[in-house]
Amino acid sequence: MATTAQPEVIADTGNASGPPRDVLMAQRGIVASANGYASEAGLDVMRRGGNAVDAAIAAAAVLCVVEPRNGHLGGDTFRQISLASDKRIVAINGSGAAPAAATLERYQALGGIPEFGLLASTVPGTVSAWALALERFGSRSFAELLASAIWYAEHGVPVTKRLRRTIENESPYYRQNPDAARVFLPGGDLPAVGTLLPQPGLARSLRRIAAGGRDMFYEGDLAAEMVAASDRYGGLFTREDFAAHRSEELAPLAIGYRGYTVHEQPPVTQGMIVLLALNILEQFDIGGMAPGSAAVIHLQLEALKLAFADRLRYLGDPWFVDVPLEMLLSKEHAREQAARIDRHHASPQPLPANIQPDTTSMVLADGDGNMVSYIHSLFSGARVILGDTGVLMNSRLLGFNLDAGDPNCLAPGKRPVHTLNTYVVSKEGEPWLVGGTPGAHWQVQTNLQLLTNLLDFGMDIQSAIEAPRFTVGDQLDAGDPTVKIEDRIGERTVADLRALGHPVEVIGAWDSGGAVQLIARDAASGLLRGATEARRPGNTVVGF
Repeated sequence: MATTAQPEVIADTGNASGPPRDVLMAQRGIVASANGYASEAGLDVMRRGGNAVDAAIAAAAVLCVVEPRNGHLGGDTFRQISLASDKRIVAINGSGAAPAAATLERYQALGGIPEFGLLASTVPGTVSAWALALERFGSRSFAELLASAIWYAEHGVPVTKRLRRTIENESPYYRQNPDAARVFLPGGDLPAVGTLLPQPGLARSLRRIAAGGRDMFYEGDLAAEMVAASDRYGGLFTREDFAAHRSEELAPLAIGYRGYTVHEQPPVTQGMIVLLALNILEQFDIGGMAPGSAAVIHLQLEALKLAFADRLRYLGDPWFVDVPLEMLLSKEHAREQAARIDRHHASPQPLPANIQPDTTSMVLADGDGNMVSYIHSLFSGARVILGDTGVLMNSRLLGFNLDAGDPNCLAPGKRPVHTLNTYVVSKEGEPWLVGGTPGAHWQVQTNLQLLTNLLDFGMDIQSAIEAPRFTVGDQLDAGDPTVKIEDRIGERTVADLRALGHPVEVIGAWDSGGAVQLIARDAASGLLRGATEARRPGNTVVGF
């Protein structure tokens, strides 16, 4: 890619009230993420000749610094990559496994999986996922790609109201871990808005990864320090647990839908829910209905309930469980499921509780036609930093259950089912769209609504984001069936949904969950169009 400078365009980030926003158009590259520093870091890589795969690593590393609660070196990462060179789409699974000592009997004796602390942690997969993507599809070095994140970690990032609020919410847990308290509560106090928050331990670890790559994190001195810290804080990790970790390159799951092909993250994520629900919706003439009508929302809700039921029945780590994907994604299964939907009454089955929504996602595309949808997370986070490494750990073990015989039951070396998922849409073999959102179980709900807006109703990408949305379930109430829907949907639709039996709660005009990022590409001209969430003021989309 040439490096001749061109004027940069940055879309207005709007404010929390969610005003309409314009689609950003660019030719050479676009990044849409939850933070302006991350978006700029990714764009800078592409300006200097790197591709979208390179840019995703640079931006993701910055996100670890500026949004540590939503993803860190101690977490997991997934991405889908649409490769221009051979029009191939690949999925990267960067999920970590339970330690060898994490037996079912141990946790049953504990009375459950702890909500925080290292007994809730799996081996981190993010660094391995970065290294795999870089080795196979990147064009730059770790040293170059981690430079921005190292600078921000070393010199500090400004404490925003959002960052301070996050640290305040976590502070009771951080105070129980001296290493976390030293980083996030300097001098024992909450950092003030407008001050700088450095993370020197993280900066050192990023430098070591820049020099030593994946092996430094999983088999080198850094791994040894993390395991030693785990021992001090009651964790189960061994050097062998870290050394055994491997990320995977996989073929995405894919279905045809209305003349498009929708690609989703394969197990161990629950991305199949989106495809299962789309297959069911394809049995109905959604495009002949009014967007945002009770008829459409009813079908979306009922399709999601059926898809979640399949997920709970069948999904587990494919290293341990045979997931019958061919049957589940078949059109025959979709027809059988669609026949179970009562067009006049809601089924009583609620969706799962939407626990642990702390995640961040982004999308990127370069001028050569490569496109990336990326997502990473700590789950709720263990709220533990491993010694002087600055590595904030995950609580992904909470993704398991302790029901012997269940496909997602805890076992040593097993990976829990993830809510994290990304999607890529192609048409006639050409990549057209990459998208994603954070939000735990809200992810698949939001992704389904976005795809319906785009593929059934032909909305442009920004209009699809701004259309009124719903989410089902509460963060803290298990099995809550409440459908929370933005008031812009209108009183008539709310009344009709209630008449169908849906327990509806009307929320603010722009208060729905999710933080959607989308990039679309015109196959004929190569023009890129990017859009980001109007409901989240920190989200940015930049391009050149």
